[in-house]
Amino acid sequence: MNLRKFFSNRVFKLFVACLFLGLGTSVLLINPINSAISDMISGITIPMQKISNKISNAAEEVSKKKKTTEEYEQEIKELKDENQKLRAVTVDYFNIKKENTQYLKFYEIKKQNDSLKFIPSSVVVRDPNDNFYGFTLDKGKSSGVNVNNPVMTENGIVGWVSAVGENYCKVKTILSPETKIGVLCKNSLDTGVITGDVKLSDQNLTKMVFLSAQNKLATDDIIVTSGLGGIYPKDIPIGKVKSIIADDYDYSFYAQIEPYDDIRALYNVFIVTDFEGKGDISIETIVPMEGNKNGT
Repeated sequence: MNLRKFFSNRVFKLFVACLFLGLGTSVLLINPINSAISDMISGITIPMQKISNKISNAAEEVSKKKKTTEEYEQEIKELKDENQKLRAVTVDYFNIKKENTQYLKFYEIKKQNDSLKFIPSSVVVRDPNDNFYGFTLDKGKSSGVNVNNPVMTENGIVGWVSAVGENYCKVKTILSPETKIGVLCKNSLDTGVITGDVKLSDQNLTKMVFLSAQNKLATDDIIVTSGLGGIYPKDIPIGKVKSIIADDYDYSFYAQIEPYDDIRALYNVFIVTDFEGKGDISIETIVPMEGNKNGT
């Protein structure tokens, strides 16, 4: 390459321009005459340096505070655990509140019959094959439970103990045809017997049978236990009259009774273990009935 071509080369020209620019800047910075220009350049570079330092420091702080994935996962787990505990406390609160309401209502019934002795219990199992919504409770022989003990809620009788184990018992409900309870209408004083019916159980209804043709029952009349027979305490609510029906088959009358509880969805109940007038008299002494399996 000859010298003429070298000096006319673009790279050489760019090198020369940068060299002169560097020398010029140096002269301006060291020349006292041009201190104003130097101050101006410093005024620009120093703030920029400060800003750069701040950005650098901030980035370093963020880097220090940045959490690892494991730390975030641990925090999320702790928050979930705390949330679960709070939900459990809330559920417990509402359960206790509900139980307290049940106890208060139950004690209103107990005031009318001081002799009532009972054991609080909860449903632990429901038999899906039972068309009459029987269930198993968490109390048994070890708690003093016996066969034929009445089972009730704060609203009234819902069934009776049909079998007992050491720590559990099985209950037949008032929707079952195996149930036989002597009852009385508080309004008209008509008497009869409560027993279940397969056609009514899914509607949460039971029957009051052996009504006289001259009965004076009316819709919404209150039906309570009569106390006859010594199996159920006297004056415990069963339900209300929904309708009175004449049976064309045998020319008898019966009433459809709607329990005060939804028997299909019971949870907390009371097992009555003793009361004044408790005995062991069969229902046949009150109303002749074929195939009885329980007292009144």
